[in-house]
Amino acid sequence: MGNRSKIALFLLLWLLLWMPLIQMKTQLFPVKRLEKEPVPPEFPTFTLKSWFNSEFQEKFNPTFEQHIGFRNGLIRFRNQLEYSLFRKANAAGVVVGRNNYLYETDYIRSYTGRDYLGDYFWKQKFARLEQVADTLANLGVRLAVVLEPGKASVYPEYIPPRFLRFRGENTNYAAILREAEHRSVPLLDLNRFFVEAKPASPYPLFPKGGTHWSTGGMVTAADTLLKFIDNRFDFEMPEIEVIQVEMSDSLRDTDDDVVRIMNLMFAPKHPKMGYPEFRLVGGDTTHLPRVLAISDSYYFNFLNAKIPAQAFDNEAFWYYNQTIYPENWSQPTDTSHIDIRREVESMDVVLIMVTERFYHRFDWDFVDILHSYYYPDAEKEHRYERMRRILHFYSWFDDLIKQADYTGKRIEPLLKGHADYLMWEDDQAGKIPHDVDYYRFNITKDSVWMKQIREKAQINGISVEEQVRLDARYILDNQNQ
Repeated sequence: MGNRSKIALFLLLWLLLWMPLIQMKTQLFPVKRLEKEPVPPEFPTFTLKSWFNSEFQEKFNPTFEQHIGFRNGLIRFRNQLEYSLFRKANAAGVVVGRNNYLYETDYIRSYTGRDYLGDYFWKQKFARLEQVADTLANLGVRLAVVLEPGKASVYPEYIPPRFLRFRGENTNYAAILREAEHRSVPLLDLNRFFVEAKPASPYPLFPKGGTHWSTGGMVTAADTLLKFIDNRFDFEMPEIEVIQVEMSDSLRDTDDDVVRIMNLMFAPKHPKMGYPEFRLVGGDTTHLPRVLAISDSYYFNFLNAKIPAQAFDNEAFWYYNQTIYPENWSQPTDTSHIDIRREVESMDVVLIMVTERFYHRFDWDFVDILHSYYYPDAEKEHRYERMRRILHFYSWFDDLIKQADYTGKRIEPLLKGHADYLMWEDDQAGKIPHDVDYYRFNITKDSVWMKQIREKAQINGISVEEQVRLDARYILDNQNQ
């Protein structure tokens, strides 16, 4: 190799080494930003003090790494390489299934029953829901549960086989259906509706690379919901009339929401999606109902399509029972700053809408908050309250899921065990009143006592649960005698 070739090679290598810095300073080449990544922080201000106490260096190094040229492109290249070679998705909670269908693992977890909370929890939840629904009905407010569909239930055939070994008979989905039917709570099961509609649907009800229902699926769901309100609550609701359906290769709305956060160089292939052009027709437009939706992100699809604005007298949407929309788009607004009871009682219909991944969170405590307003003197269920407390801490509950997977146990006894420990802690601190529920709980933990309870229940011709309550009441009434 001649000297000129060596010099040219040296200059080329030197230029390649300096190109990231040149790109950072000049932005010579346009680079697409990464999805779901926050704006890089500003470089720290240099001072002698920050230099000598190492504060400047500690802030500068990670900031420099986020600003270095071509960083985003190299990350996309790595993600593309791992996806293409190993079918790995470098996005939190996303897995690649068969035929390259993308799933968020929370949906699979719910479908397989790994997050099943147990009969005790659901009986307590729906006992409160039934009381709240009856109270609201007497005030002219109708309450209903709407189970939004989940991709895992609608397209289980593409779930990676390694996840299906966790599948059990008990699921939160089944428990909700069972308790709602037992207590005659109005319920619309869009999950089952989507499963049954899938074979005849002219377009996919869930996109291959998305987690929410497809735009076409959303329109179908909205029409079904309006008919449900019409039939169950005697409102003359408008219907959705589909004018035409455009089948397109270009994904719109949320149909590629999972693919985007994977930050690939090239979007994976996907089937054509249906995008209906529709309008609302008919109905009694002079007496539209005021509707409140306690829901998750699926409801944003309704809002963005202007369906509540046309079908209801308002657009009230409490995201996770916290953030209030559409008000929050103009200024931060949440439920902690309003009179919840007054707002609820001003409605005609209240919908608790929840998708598959959140069945274990269900109503985000909406029912329990109203129950405490309407029944402040109701007997407490200390274990249930502490189970709710654990569900509030996402990381705590996720750790229990991991522990269940590692030990091969179900999540239900682990959740109860942690709730019982919280009870013990609170009891030691004197935070738990020795009421009926306190003694009822202690009776159920004593196997010898429970054997006697079962014998007494049989003699008295009543349920074991009722006998436990009677014994607990007896102890409470006679504890100071």
